[in-house]
Amino acid sequence: MKRKLSIKYYLLLLFSIAVLGACDDGDVAVQSFDFEDQSLAYCDNDQSILFYVRNSSGTEAVLADLTVNLANLLSAGVLNYELAGNTNNVAYRIFNASAGPEYFCSAIPPTNPAVVDELTAISGRAEMLVVVNKDDLDGLASDDELPLDQDTDADGIFNYIDFDDDGDNVPTAFELDVFNADGDNNPLTNPLDTDQDGIPNYLDSDDDGDGILTVDEDLNGDLDPTNDFTDPNVGPDYLNAAVALSSPQPLYREHSYQVVSNIDLTLLDLVLTASGREIIKEVLFLGSIPSFLTTTVTQTPIRD
Repeated sequence: MKRKLSIKYYLLLLFSIAVLGACDDGDVAVQSFDFEDQSLAYCDNDQSILFYVRNSSGTEAVLADLTVNLANLLSAGVLNYELAGNTNNVAYRIFNASAGPEYFCSAIPPTNPAVVDELTAISGRAEMLVVVNKDDLDGLASDDELPLDQDTDADGIFNYIDFDDDGDNVPTAFELDVFNADGDNNPLTNPLDTDQDGIPNYLDSDDDGDGILTVDEDLNGDLDPTNDFTDPNVGPDYLNAAVALSSPQPLYREHSYQVVSNIDLTLLDLVLTASGREIIKEVLFLGSIPSFLTTTVTQTPIRD
């Protein structure tokens, strides 16, 4: 016996067919936009930097090709890149298989995996938060050189990034607890204090207390007082109070410090389009890259 379909069942069947037909146009892949807890990576191009983040399966990715001036990353702050024109571009892609780092960093992208769907940004901006750590590598942590605006030798370089804090042309690292006799590996436990005036050598402009500035006890004029000896049995002249020979030096040694820049990248007010379709993301956090830029800044302060 044939069973008749109820009107209710028949209407439900028609509705289901209509919904399935509307969702499957044969062109558009399923979008998840799930990039949470995924790592932000990048590739260097000739004129720009390509940042990208993939979903956990590697089948979806957001790519942000930004023209970044690396000099702007030497200072902490927020940088904004408008997604308009030909200089800054963002795209969202879906692949037919997992796309690895080699896909994004190849000069000519490989044919596999294939891009089955792509939407590109027509507006929005990329916001880059830059956090900077600076270190003069003198053996002292920044917390040991507080306040951070302290400039003992008034050479225009704060102590925490000044490898010669007292401006005597002897590096701070050479004037701390260099012998570590107590074995605690703390450079401030017993810093050198040659003249026993209570001011450690690394902050004392006249280390031996002979009335001649250490920087001027440089008879050979090579900006290095550590290799000038009148009496080798005692040590260099700048540590020998019995020798008070002055050779005024007009210059400081070349200074350098290390800068490490960490970044967070976020897309804001993003509008992606393709073939009449549109995706809007008010906030899309792409991720963080610690130590994105590590460089050395070199300068020679002027001696008044």
